Amino acid sequence: MSIQRQRHIPLNINDRRELDRWKRDYEDRTGDIGGWGRFLKVVTLAGLAALGVHPMTRAIKRAPTVWQINCTRCGGGFLVQAPSPLPWRLVQAKCPGCNTELVVDFAPVSSAVSGERQAGTEDTSPVAVCHICRQPVMAENSKVDPKGIKYLECEHCGRVPSIRS
Repeated sequence: MSIQRQRHIPLNINDRRELDRWKRDYEDRTGDIGGWGRFLKVVTLAGLAALGVHPMTRAIKRAPTVWQINCTRCGGGFLVQAPSPLPWRLVQAKCPGCNTELVVDFAPVSSAVSGERQAGTEDTSPVAVCHICRQPVMAENSKVDPKGIKYLECEHCGRVPSIRS
């Protein structure tokens, strides 16, 4: 069994200093202190969204650990469950409606700016109604995808509920 090693990326001293400065600026501004892998993942996701490779969307808090994500491609919405506090700000997720890869921003939004109602700290189960079987969906019912994101799942029909406005 061979062990795969991380490939070395040659950098001159000026490039290394600039990357170090950007990492420090990121950590100072966000408070997200982590290794190079964490920093590079965040800036890569931000870059993919900025270049238009993946559409970007903002998560809306609906309950203490439940977030609503609206797909910018198909317009459908879906719920995910994430730990509180969040260990990351940007994450890559796939829309269960159209399979579009999305970059999701979990940064808090002030309700005055967004116009969205954000849930408080109280538990608001059920958090959705399944659009297939019309049964309530509880926050505890979730499934985990390979990337570690928990999608809420209807316990009655097994589908991922969409948010209909």
